[in-house]
Amino acid sequence: MADDRSVSAVDLPATLTAFGAPPSRATVTVVAPTPGERFKRALRPLGICWAIAGGAVFLPILHFILVPTFFISGLAVGLTRLRDRRTVARVRAACPRCGVEQDFASGHRFALAWSLSCPACHSNLELAMEAQPSQS
Repeated sequence: MADDRSVSAVDLPATLTAFGAPPSRATVTVVAPTPGERFKRALRPLGICWAIAGGAVFLPILHFILVPTFFISGLAVGLTRLRDRRTVARVRAACPRCGVEQDFASGHRFALAWSLSCPACHSNLELAMEAQPSQS
């Protein structure tokens, strides 16, 4: 039973490109969090937005705009995070421009392509998946 609740991680091949440089191979680690972990991940932005909304109650006139905005934003972001079935845990590749092998920023919702920035040379990079994980 413990295996049913564990997080499953899958390494997927991808291509990292930069304008004017040859593409490089990348490995993207995608995890499928358990429902409990997704719920915890959804509660954080919900709590932050609602705390800001609670603090905005004491701002005259602005509270008419800020409280409903942060209340609805908290719900929207929380529900979006709750619906994330796959999350990127790690992106490992060599930058096509400077050649430095590194881990890139991760932790967001899985997509077939997204933009990255190289911490070493600050180049704008595009990451494109070569295969999509199986639906589960």
